Amino acid sequence: MSSTNPPPVTSMSIHKGWLNLLKQTAQQYQLDSQYYFDQLDTSRSQIDVREVRKIHHQMFQDSGDPLFSAHAAQRVNPLTFGCFSLTLWTAPTVLQLLKDASKYCVAIGSPIRLRFHETPQGDAELWIINHEPLNKESHITYVGVTLYISTILQIIHQTTEYSLPNVAVKVIKWPFPENEKLEFEKLMHCNISTGSPIRKICVQRQHLFHPLATSDPVLYPVTQTLLRQHTIELENSDIVLKVYKTLDDMPTLADLSGDKVAANMLISIRTLNRRLSEVGTCYRGVLEKYKLEKALQLLNQPSVNMTEIAFQLGFSDLSTFSRAFKRWTGTSPSHSSNRLNPVQEIL
Repeated sequence: MSSTNPPPVTSMSIHKGWLNLLKQTAQQYQLDSQYYFDQLDTSRSQIDVREVRKIHHQMFQDSGDPLFSAHAAQRVNPLTFGCFSLTLWTAPTVLQLLKDASKYCVAIGSPIRLRFHETPQGDAELWIINHEPLNKESHITYVGVTLYISTILQIIHQTTEYSLPNVAVKVIKWPFPENEKLEFEKLMHCNISTGSPIRKICVQRQHLFHPLATSDPVLYPVTQTLLRQHTIELENSDIVLKVYKTLDDMPTLADLSGDKVAANMLISIRTLNRRLSEVGTCYRGVLEKYKLEKALQLLNQPSVNMTEIAFQLGFSDLSTFSRAFKRWTGTSPSHSSNRLNPVQEIL
């Protein structure tokens, strides 16, 4: 890809490697791939996630297998996502793999992002963040997120030759029958728990410096450089990430308005609303997702009290923040805080 002629990308674009995983899995279930993909332009390097979601969900249903997405994830390889997957495969340690996956995740798709986080106990977490408001997620979304989580898990396991024990997956809720959760755990070599305010993959501290069996000290810096350049190009085309960066630069979130954010982005509020609408969201939806991410980060810092968190996020008082947090996640901020319940981090 040339920087002078980048592919058309938006906040709803994903890498076509996801489509290749589905195509390969269609053969396993004897599904006619032409039936699903005939109307889709597969020549582009980036494809609209809404098109792929519909195809994925239809294939999921037609396969009759609740583990369809997990089996699709097993087909991931170092070249599936180009320089992104190759960088992860050649990274030196599990810790570096997790950090690179988070830092460059826009390369495989903007609608779902990864955020690296280290707990007070020193464990590592990859937060899986969907741009859609939690209360608007559909069954189609759940199927797509399951494929995403399964693929990241599979990369971790393949690069460590399945030697990493006790990898935990924490989810808001398990949207499928309970018996399918046990089958998923066995296939994906993980432990699943529910009730988390955000989806995340957790790796214990003692495994973070585990060297990858696929590490390549010569190839890794080369692919990482290419990935870094590619990520910059994609981020410059992503309106949601631009809003996030603008919010990061704001001295306070109090009395924040869409007009003020748009002005700082050097565009009109009408243009901002139009571009966000094109990718299926709105300013309020982006702002709430941003505040939720910041709240979860701050709640994991024992030195910051909840009243301070509320004010940092622009809420007038703690009770207003608590009501908003419960609306976003279904649970109270105190329940989500590691400082009050460190046992939640241990499965």
